Amino acid sequence: MLVGHIAVALLQHHYLKVDLAPVVAGGLFPDVLDKTMCQVLHLTPSGRMWGHTLLGLALSSLAVRFASGRRAAIGWFAGYIGHLVADTGGQVPWLFPFASYEFKPSPGFREILKRFADDRREILIETGLLVWGLLWARHSAQANASTGNR
Repeated sequence: MLVGHIAVALLQHHYLKVDLAPVVAGGLFPDVLDKTMCQVLHLTPSGRMWGHTLLGLALSSLAVRFASGRRAAIGWFAGYIGHLVADTGGQVPWLFPFASYEFKPSPGFREILKRFADDRREILIETGLLVWGLLWARHSAQANASTGNR
């Protein structure tokens, strides 16, 4: 869920030393693309389709590289791959469209939120990861402020 993907991106920012904005953007992009195409525009049957593929990872990373440079592309790539790995508890169509996948219809936003709210284990894991990520982000910001780095 969103909270977990932000948490993973914050931890990647800290441990991999990648820029914050691109790692968070890359970490959220697969869901922004696929959930919008499925649940808002009704163009795809699943909320895990084009954005949840290695092809999507490669093409978007190249686009970020050309638009914003190497450093931003590295952060984007890290966030994006972190998102895909975090989603491996469910179906991730890594090789689509080069391999066949059965795309089951996605539930709506209301159903997704209800399932999340009903799963205490997932709430605890994602909240714990978010707190850990926020603590490291705060620590990094304080360290940078004390050394004059930005």
